[in-house]
Amino acid sequence: MVWQFSLGVVPLFAATLVATAVAIAVFRKRDAPGGRALGVIAVAAGWWSLLAGVELFRTDLFTSVVLTKATYFGIAVVPVAWVVFVLAYTGRRAWLSRSRLVLLGVVPVITMLAAITNEPYGIHSLIWQDLGFMTDGSGTAGSSQYGPLFWLHAAYSYSLLAVGSYLLVELVVNADLLYRAQAGVLLMAVVAPWSANALYLANVIQTPYDPTILGIVLSCLLLLMTVYRHRFLEIVPAARQLARTELIKTLDDPVVVIDDERHVVDLNPAAVDVFAAERMDVIGRGLSAVSPKLADWLDSDRAEQTISYEVDNVDRYYDVQVTPLSQKAVADSGLLLALRDVTARQHNRQQVSVLNRLLRHNLSNTVTTIHGNAEYAAERARDDEVRERLAVIEDNAAAMMDKQEKLDRVLRTFERDSYTCKSLDTLLKAVVDEVRTAYPDAKLTVEMPETTMSFDGQERLRIALEELLTNAIEHDPADEPTVCVSAALDDGWARITVSDGGPGIPAHELDPITSGQETQLSHGSGVGLWLVSWIVHSLGGAVEFETGKNGTSITLMIPGCE
Repeated sequence: MVWQFSLGVVPLFAATLVATAVAIAVFRKRDAPGGRALGVIAVAAGWWSLLAGVELFRTDLFTSVVLTKATYFGIAVVPVAWVVFVLAYTGRRAWLSRSRLVLLGVVPVITMLAAITNEPYGIHSLIWQDLGFMTDGSGTAGSSQYGPLFWLHAAYSYSLLAVGSYLLVELVVNADLLYRAQAGVLLMAVVAPWSANALYLANVIQTPYDPTILGIVLSCLLLLMTVYRHRFLEIVPAARQLARTELIKTLDDPVVVIDDERHVVDLNPAAVDVFAAERMDVIGRGLSAVSPKLADWLDSDRAEQTISYEVDNVDRYYDVQVTPLSQKAVADSGLLLALRDVTARQHNRQQVSVLNRLLRHNLSNTVTTIHGNAEYAAERARDDEVRERLAVIEDNAAAMMDKQEKLDRVLRTFERDSYTCKSLDTLLKAVVDEVRTAYPDAKLTVEMPETTMSFDGQERLRIALEELLTNAIEHDPADEPTVCVSAALDDGWARITVSDGGPGIPAHELDPITSGQETQLSHGSGVGLWLVSWIVHSLGGAVEFETGKNGTSITLMIPGCE
């Protein structure tokens, strides 16, 4: 065996060092999606460049053949490792079943076995033919004519590279900025070696060794820089992709994806149950054939409409949320339809509607009849005790009528589609002036901010404020009840506080409201506070209570509007 020095080994050995550094860095993150496959690529690149460098030192045919055959253990592995890495990195790890991995490895294994058994010192010429020497100023290297199995391996390798590159291009187009930067570097990393390989195979460039290896090591260097600059293998799109997939699969709400021609592209198990059809039977069919109701809903004005399906012999009601699916700089390419189950809400609406009719008609008429008859009987009663008892009936009937009227006003506001937007200072002044007129002995003070805010639902809020001011005055035993109304604005929210000097609200009145439920041992005697709490929460706000022997402060938090 004869050895010679060649300057051509310098970049190859340097490439070996770079590939080794990348392998070490990736090994530390081997549990990340695609980490192990990327490590295999780095090790294969290091092995390939090391043997190619050693090959430049020798001058005899036997050593050249042995080293050339050994490099195929790296050459054959890189394309498969690349596509495995991209599939795992982009969140398609489920595709990498054991059987598919075995199929991916068939061509590389055949290539390696064929390289080992190829002539010279072999039995066939399927990989290369007539291995000889090519000499230039940088050293001596083997030259040959490639056989049919080599071109089969090359076609297979380029196919895998094309698949991986397509997935990365898709990620660049659709991903967030961080993932886009990572995918962009990966694309550059794959272009470098395979461009060099294509030029080498086409005899455009001629070197004493395959320049593909230098391209692969350059790719490893790019990846090494990306590990530390773009948090490569720390934050990967696979986690997001898997999370989205699992989220859709496990959602109780049906989700349907359609393309721009309204063909069903995908749907989750909940949607399969609703449509009562097999998933694969539905995909590819038109939405109008799969779900005429949903197709008709898309063609309608969609205003406050629910659609219903019979699921397990029970009618279920759904609201539909439509999300356009589009890519950057590309027109909408489909729709994601999410059906939210609102069966409970629909039933509640029906129950409220029934109770509303009962309250407005039956109960109202009954209480009016009781009050009228009690008043008539009291005018004609001669016994003082009877008149006193009839007066109690009149007072209670009047109180019920007043509460029913307030609740009826609130219910009527819920029936309206929209509410006029009015400023807070205007509303507060109007409510205070009205209460002052009704209770001239009360002392009402108002503290308003210099700026004001507009909001929706002022009719309901007006009722709540009237209720708070009236209760504060009526429950204060002082001859001149004192009530202070203050308002403040904070980051788009109005904070309205009504403070009084009364005896405070009993705990048994507040507990049902603050806990959100009534029990047999704790329920309020009036509807005033319930009414206030109900109104505020219907406006998307919140209520806070502070009460004691020296008075009560009730704060309403109300969101503003544009």
